[in-house]
Amino acid sequence: MVKLSELLGAESVFKYEFIEKDAFVNGGKTDSRQVVEGDIYFALKGLNSDGHDFIDQVCEKQAAAAVVNKNYNNINKFPVIYSENVEKTLGEFAMIWRCLHNAKIIGITGTNGKTTTKEMLARMLSGKYRLISTFKNYNNQIGVPLTLLSIKDDTEIAIVELGTNHFGEIKYLSDLSDPEYGIITNIGEGHLEYLIDTQSVYNEKKILFEHVLKRDGKIFVNTDDEYLNNWNKGNVITFGTSQKADYKFENIEIDGKGFPSFDFMGKRVTMNVPGSLNLKNALAAAVIAYEMKVELPYIISALKTFSSSDKRYEMTEYKNSEVLLDCYNANPTSMELFLKDVSLMSKDYIVILGDMLELGITSQKSHVKVVELASQLNFREVLLYGNEMKSAFTWIKFDPSVKHYEKFEELKKMFDKLAEDGRKIAVKGSRGMKLEKLLEDIE
Repeated sequence: MVKLSELLGAESVFKYEFIEKDAFVNGGKTDSRQVVEGDIYFALKGLNSDGHDFIDQVCEKQAAAAVVNKNYNNINKFPVIYSENVEKTLGEFAMIWRCLHNAKIIGITGTNGKTTTKEMLARMLSGKYRLISTFKNYNNQIGVPLTLLSIKDDTEIAIVELGTNHFGEIKYLSDLSDPEYGIITNIGEGHLEYLIDTQSVYNEKKILFEHVLKRDGKIFVNTDDEYLNNWNKGNVITFGTSQKADYKFENIEIDGKGFPSFDFMGKRVTMNVPGSLNLKNALAAAVIAYEMKVELPYIISALKTFSSSDKRYEMTEYKNSEVLLDCYNANPTSMELFLKDVSLMSKDYIVILGDMLELGITSQKSHVKVVELASQLNFREVLLYGNEMKSAFTWIKFDPSVKHYEKFEELKKMFDKLAEDGRKIAVKGSRGMKLEKLLEDIE
């Protein structure tokens, strides 16, 4: 276990008072509601709340200490650690914590599929190892340190998801987590508002590989990706559909509902989640698990039973319809894959598309391209929602089957009618568009 005294040497610590330096620390939290006895609470200041307002609550829960801004007025003599920058201290404590434990770290990044690959891999590894993994998609400068601070003395594996939308973030998160294993699921057109183009996305993401290379760790390379397939430095394990790949799924078939079947290591598998992207995610997870000596039956079982949730390629029922819901996030690459997957299932689908956010100056061009593809795939109807989709819709003349809805209420009314009629419906858009609300009953 980690003593509080082992963390106090962090560079950003200004001073501390009323703490027990020999107290053992349980972990770290930024949400006061989640704090338990022995935790360190980091009082971050957000747009709508200030963590310093909840210090009395966490101390009532017997937190080991609260990390606070150096100007905090500790009139109640709480156990506090004063910091030059609370977020920086969170990262420094996480780095120290990681060094004080023996868990092996698997770093996962990529434009699409990070969270699903992580969840599939966790399912496979859990039969052999004591592990922790990133909660949901907490993969930023706050989430990664919190993941590392959840490592316990008996943790053998930590699966850490690394996200980025600005240059330099993968380096920071790689330095914090210091992974021995690294995988980039793919390179696509994500977060281009700041990352500019796909070459720059690759330049940012590949820093994970460079870090693992320095560690002499294992690097898992997707040979189907045009940016990644030439990586050959270090201890490389390849996967993909090409014959040169070390691991591949063979005899791939996709049924009328989009569910893939394939052979892996001589075993036939039918997945419980639809889509070609999930097929790629599954292969990535299976390869890592196999390389980490997980027995094949555990891998096969996980591949067969894994089900998606949290609005990621989630097949759900609403009124009289089956709805394919994929609105956790969206970018041009994932949109294209989604539309092609749906077209393989049936041309009879009504496809509802919302805005793709954080694309910067590429936004209009990207939205036009997506709507053009949706139109060319000859779905029954394509219904658009959002300002960016409106811009694309008015830019060029589309087939009458393509329509744009100005107001969510109008789209919701049409969605309910289609669902009552039992139509096949597929929905995709960025998280900020909140298209999952289409499935909520409004009184």
